[in-house]
Amino acid sequence: MNKISKYFAMVALAAASLLMGSCHGQSDDELPEPTDPKTEVPDGTLRIFADKTEIMADGNDLVTFTVMFGKEDVSEAKTLQLIRTYEGKDTYMPYGVNTFSSVVPATYTFRAEYYQSGKYYTDNNVTVTVKPASAGGETKSYAQNILGLQFTSTGCVNCPTLSTNLKAIQAEMPGKMSVVSFHQNFNNIDAMTHPMTAAYYKQIKRQGLPQFNANLIINDEYITISSYTEILDILSLVEEEYPATCGVAVQSSRQVGGSADQLKVEVKVTSNTPAVHRYQIFLVEDGVMDVQEGHGGLYEHNNVLRTTSSDNVYGDVLNEGVPMQVGVEVKAERTITIPVGCNVENMRVIVAAFVSYDGGSTYVVNNCAECKAGEGVDYELN
Repeated sequence: MNKISKYFAMVALAAASLLMGSCHGQSDDELPEPTDPKTEVPDGTLRIFADKTEIMADGNDLVTFTVMFGKEDVSEAKTLQLIRTYEGKDTYMPYGVNTFSSVVPATYTFRAEYYQSGKYYTDNNVTVTVKPASAGGETKSYAQNILGLQFTSTGCVNCPTLSTNLKAIQAEMPGKMSVVSFHQNFNNIDAMTHPMTAAYYKQIKRQGLPQFNANLIINDEYITISSYTEILDILSLVEEEYPATCGVAVQSSRQVGGSADQLKVEVKVTSNTPAVHRYQIFLVEDGVMDVQEGHGGLYEHNNVLRTTSSDNVYGDVLNEGVPMQVGVEVKAERTITIPVGCNVENMRVIVAAFVSYDGGSTYVVNNCAECKAGEGVDYELN
């Protein structure tokens, strides 16, 4: 009997040990770690994620989006576009850009479009709220002067229609729009071509002439061929969706002597937001008499681009690339050589101030100002 008792006691002890071992196996220490939801996207499904849903309207605070196509991260793919929606209107952001910043307080909804042997759209949206920047400094209501980019050629029979409409709009709405006319070779050799024409024309991603774009905003809604009413609609849309948050002032003086005439240009920018700004100086000439397809004799060309201060389409950095202090004026100075053969008396200086809405990948014109060469213009307020 003692042997049997010992046997049962050993069986019971073993069973208890197994039970204790089983309980230990279910402890919290050995539970699997939560899985990253981005890796749980089903194959063939496109889904968008954001690292945050609130940013400050200072042009610097960034939201970064991750877009997954199944288990593949396609956030910066060349065939991916973020689609930003504000009050029912869609804006397609540049291909491969997966960040967003703003200087305008608003609430946006983001989704994405991706092409891989067909178009895919995200099965979800992400809402991002841009909150007013709370930086100190005096703010002002700056009048907005929109930069109109005209692409034209003496060999383009339809281009004078755009010129006529732009001239009429400027006469009816003085101070609303400054125009830079980019000439290029089209069906013939255009003597007014400039190397920067190709760079800016490439930006708008269009074929054929004429073309008009406002503020270098690369979206179909801001580009047209020559329609008078469409240009007016574009100008209104810029004011609504890309309002001016900075003011621009210019002072220029002619430097005569030496091997070539020069123009000393002082740029002044004051911002209502602590955003990074860039600037570009355009020297344009009016009253240039040359041929024009479809017109007999000589034709008067205006707003002709003669030179720029920078060979970068977004110009040079202001404030050494550091975010500006609200209400604090920043200055930049450039001396520009006036091309030989230009009539300085017919030349104007146009200064455009740029800000970014995607963390510095691209820039758009926020405001601009113009004056006669050798003269100046102060900040314009509403």
